[in-house]
Amino acid sequence: MADIKKVNFDYIKRWEGGLSKDKRDSASKMPVPDGTGYHTNIGITWQTFVANAKLVGYTATPKLFYDMPKDIWLGIYQKGYWAMVKGDEIQSQAIAELMADWAWGSGPGTATGYLQALLKKNGLLQPVTQYFGPVTLGNLHTFIKNAGEKAAFEAIYQERVRFLKSIPSFKVYGVGWMNRMNDFYAYAQTILK
Repeated sequence: MADIKKVNFDYIKRWEGGLSKDKRDSASKMPVPDGTGYHTNIGITWQTFVANAKLVGYTATPKLFYDMPKDIWLGIYQKGYWAMVKGDEIQSQAIAELMADWAWGSGPGTATGYLQALLKKNGLLQPVTQYFGPVTLGNLHTFIKNAGEKAAFEAIYQERVRFLKSIPSFKVYGVGWMNRMNDFYAYAQTILK
């Protein structure tokens, strides 16, 4: 089973950087309500920060957003992304991290929907619901068992690359996204069995 304690958080933080107020980013539509224009900190948008406050147990304030304490950042990652793709239950650390990273970048529903479509293409009876439940988890485990961990990872990774290339803003952010994906791929090769 995958373990959140083994997640390569250095990779995420390296690619996310710090504060952002890039007006080309869709997150700029929901900035911190203090007039600064900042909307993202270490990969967490203000909207996500507010939405996860009750879940993680804090009050969303601009100061706390700017400070982004480690426990809050990790709580948002764990409850908002890792848990939403059943990271603790996936029988592959590399695939769990890939799915959580996809959820982080595109939302859990998007990551789950694309995984379900891939599983369905591979002959598994998979309703595409964008909800990562026991059927999806079971079908993912069957896919890993039948294809092997490396081949299953490769198929999911390539599906994510195809998805990224289909996004209109790939023209703006594509080079950075692909550099990040290549970095993740190199890391995953060190933990795949």
